[in-house]
Amino acid sequence: MRARNFFNNLREASFRGARFEVDDVEASGGRRVVLHEYPLRDTPYSEDLGRRAREFSVRGYIIQGRTYDYASARADVLKALEAYGPGELVHPWHGEVSVVVDDYRLRESMERGGLLELDIRFREAGQLAHPTASADTAKGVASAASSVRQALKNSFLSAFAPALDEIDKVATALDDAASLAMEYLGLPQSLIAEGLAHVQGLIATPAAFFDALTRLFGGLLGNGNKNTDASALPGTAMETPSRAVIAADSEALDRLLGGGAVIATEAERVVRDTVAQVVVVEAAASTAHTDYTTADDALTDRDAVVDGLDTIEPAAGDAVFQGLAELRRAVVTDLTTRGANLPRVRSVILPCVTPALVAAYRIHADAVRADEIVSRNRVRHPGRVPGGVPLEVLSE
Repeated sequence: MRARNFFNNLREASFRGARFEVDDVEASGGRRVVLHEYPLRDTPYSEDLGRRAREFSVRGYIIQGRTYDYASARADVLKALEAYGPGELVHPWHGEVSVVVDDYRLRESMERGGLLELDIRFREAGQLAHPTASADTAKGVASAASSVRQALKNSFLSAFAPALDEIDKVATALDDAASLAMEYLGLPQSLIAEGLAHVQGLIATPAAFFDALTRLFGGLLGNGNKNTDASALPGTAMETPSRAVIAADSEALDRLLGGGAVIATEAERVVRDTVAQVVVVEAAASTAHTDYTTADDALTDRDAVVDGLDTIEPAAGDAVFQGLAELRRAVVTDLTTRGANLPRVRSVILPCVTPALVAAYRIHADAVRADEIVSRNRVRHPGRVPGGVPLEVLSE
């Protein structure tokens, strides 16, 4: 019983589709080991350089009178053995293997006419794989953002020196500026209310005030670095967003920079400009750790960040301006590069209400993508994907 099961499980041998019968097969392999023996040392060192290529020695036959035509089978095997490059060997018990022919021998004789004996030595083909390197473009964004933060801090400390009787006005200006900043991001101010109160309490100490301000917006956007630790401020701990939360309300950013506002003191102006610069820089930094699902999301955030950086540059000093220019370059490089490898969003319209599985097969020829269609279009029931309306789907 055991022997019968063994023979029943054997595969029919072939190479490049040319079939032949098999008598026995030998396989060899091992490790590529270099033995190092040193003078005046009894213990050698064996250096393992990786697995050796597997070899298969096959002894096979083509026999006249079988179910195949002898002459055709002989010609097919010879053609397969002498073809260029690797081919697929179907090994009786090793299965399918990509191999190259090292050498072969054929034997025919008048004494045993109608019998072709094959001795073939195959070697594992493997694949040509060169080392590849790619730039960490997201790290470039994080590095550029860190440099801008330091330049912003230096500029802020040299310009911000409110008098004691101006503290209340500066606190009011900060509250208004934070409200406009949240409007720019498209988020409710309640998310930073508690943290903002903490920042306002530090107005009299400029260095701590600036650090707390960057932590406030950096923590909001999920920027995990030593300058923007969300846990360092109350009321700002949030999960990292699935994509950068940038509504890019340019009108709110213009008003934040003083458009139409009455600014009584230099300290108020510095606070408004600094909040505008900080929120745009932190929004740019947040793109570095965002995992985008589509090229459209990445490119939309890229354009939003570039517009924001262009808006705040006129209010920046030379050192900050140079940092913002480098940050813009890093964001454009990063999101353009990452976006190029992501699917695009396209619109399709189903003719009628359709189950998600059917819709996925009709759109993508892959029913497994049904959940993607349901979640992306917020379909209430997977059995009823609406027809006659545009649906958002991803390209292949």
